[in-house]
Amino acid sequence: MATISKGIKLSYKAGIASTGSYTDLTNLQEIPELGGERDSIEVTVLSDEAHVFTDGLISYGDSIGFKFLYDKA
Repeated sequence: MATISKGIKLSYKAGIASTGSYTDLTNLQEIPELGGERDSIEVTVLSDEAHVFTDGLISYGDSIGFKFLYDKA
């Protein structure tokens, strides 16, 4: 699945207070695919002719990575 990422910004805000402004991170080159994969749960019983699976929870993974252009300045 392709992600149209033109114009996407990544920013942060120091602290947890709802006041204050966000600081944009510059030189963002790549974002990860957002979303997740659904786990499969095996529900096979001995009378089944083949393995049987049902959908489980969506797993978003442990972390996501962003790619930036390194600027020495």
